Amino acid sequence: MRTPEELHLVDWAVLERGCGDGDPPELIRALYAEDPDVVDAALDALFDSVLHRDAVYPAAVAAVPYVAHAAAHATHRRHVMLMFLAMAGGAQEQVWTEWEAEGGARVAEELPGLLHLLRDADPQVRRQAVRAARRAAGESLPPAVAALAARLREDPSGRVRAEALMVLNRLETDPAGRLRAALADRSPAVRATAALCLLERAGAPYPAALVDVLVADAGDPEFRADWDGWFPGVGITEDRLDRLLDADPAAGLAVAAGWIAAGAHESCGVRRALRVADTCRGRDAEIAALLLAALVRRGGEGRMAGVLSGLADCVGRGVDPAPVVEAALSLLGSSDEATSRCAQGILAEAGDTRLLDLVPDPDPSALAVLAARTGDPALCRRVLQPEPVRTCCDTWHGSPRNVLLNALTPERAAPLLPDLVRLLRTSPSPQLAHALAGFDLADPELVGELVELTDHPNQVLARAAAVAAARLGADPEPALRLLAEGLAENEQHLAETALLGPVGAPLLPLVERYLTADHHARVRVDAAEALWRITGDGERAAPLLLAELGPTRHGVKALAVLRRTGRPLPSEQRALVARWPDASPAELQKRNLLWGPEDDARMCEEVRLLLALPG
Repeated sequence: MRTPEELHLVDWAVLERGCGDGDPPELIRALYAEDPDVVDAALDALFDSVLHRDAVYPAAVAAVPYVAHAAAHATHRRHVMLMFLAMAGGAQEQVWTEWEAEGGARVAEELPGLLHLLRDADPQVRRQAVRAARRAAGESLPPAVAALAARLREDPSGRVRAEALMVLNRLETDPAGRLRAALADRSPAVRATAALCLLERAGAPYPAALVDVLVADAGDPEFRADWDGWFPGVGITEDRLDRLLDADPAAGLAVAAGWIAAGAHESCGVRRALRVADTCRGRDAEIAALLLAALVRRGGEGRMAGVLSGLADCVGRGVDPAPVVEAALSLLGSSDEATSRCAQGILAEAGDTRLLDLVPDPDPSALAVLAARTGDPALCRRVLQPEPVRTCCDTWHGSPRNVLLNALTPERAAPLLPDLVRLLRTSPSPQLAHALAGFDLADPELVGELVELTDHPNQVLARAAAVAAARLGADPEPALRLLAEGLAENEQHLAETALLGPVGAPLLPLVERYLTADHHARVRVDAAEALWRITGDGERAAPLLLAELGPTRHGVKALAVLRRTGRPLPSEQRALVARWPDASPAELQKRNLLWGPEDDARMCEEVRLLLALPG
């Protein structure tokens, strides 16, 4: 291993370009200081400048031999220096850039002079030396494997031994025998690591015996010790478990049930059950049963909000509400505000009006959901009462009454017209303006209020009010002017333009600009919808929409617009759409196609509605 004085000067030149205001020779010399604060400052400068946000820069590669020498010979913070070396090959398991590849190769060259640190008295140093050994390659690979195998046999720390096994799993060509032997190890962290690595090599459905190991041992703190940050070149244990169990919902539920039953794993057991709810269809009854079991085993009110919120979601998706409501009743008066609010949400989702009798001042969100579920006019009026304006964010984007507005039909909205007009006058919002136009309540007082808002200083509200007024028969000029200004700048106003229908004909040239291939598919779908609504020309819009069909947010919207045009879907596309629900929500989310349960439910509903139409 070379000393700093022996390193070629060109390395200093490259390093200097990445060290900001720092002086590279001084930073490197500071790593050997007797004062640990001086060492900390130098390491902070190196991390911030050459490994900023886990990105590997050329200067990081140049720094590797200097930091390696310091890690082997300095007095303080050697584990942080080894952490630097582990990260110099990139944070992800897969190498993405040439500098990550070069950084990993540089670390591999320095490893022979670092392997003795695997036997260091400090367990933090040993752990980070294991992580640096992940970069072993070429001539450094055989001695690294031998040294890691010795750590797996001998190290007193379960954390170090578990991570040694993780690294050996990456370095050896066929580690299955070692992994199977590790299932009988004395350390639960090692056993859980072996099970995780073996399951990653298996296909779903997974062997029950390996899943049982995760149930018994994966809650061990030494196994989950890397959840606070990346294990460079391996990944985060939590993420690996998520990917693994997303592929086998039955295994995911088994792990959740085991952890919940164990009590000590309550919080992560609930999280696992809720993740199955987010990534799998048709398991709501099982998930509700697990969450109810977690509620019984709760370790304090502070932990219950997530459980109750998940139960409310299950009720909203059609699970039998009776046992869930029964469990929530005793929690309505909880001193913990979050617990009480979530318990109220369960009764609201179930449409249980006992909420009004049992809680003197119900949570506004629960009231809005209860009004939406029951349609009771008196309760709807209560929800629509104006409130003091707080901030734009609170009033326009997070208002609980938006839940009710989304659920109202024109028939239900008609008797509420005076309340809606009063709300528009005192607490106007874009959502309310668009909702009122959708109810088709062409009341002169309502239209007058909307017209007055077209001069509002906030352009978002002014534009929404102008569009709503035009839809209800008012002069379209303000809407056309405001939308023309918006469309000239960006595509964000296409959805409102579509709402104008034929009245928006003067905006057609601006809409057509967004139909071209140089715009994102989402933008082209919005533009195609606006084209159809303005012109009524399904023949022209259909090819544009068909080209974007897919199990994505914009693809589902394209399907919805095609269905509304009344044009039958060609048989080939119809068969393709029918297969969309066969892809699991977990897979769709992994590919960033859909973003969660609501998107997935919308996709399945659109497919159902389409298949109900004549072919």
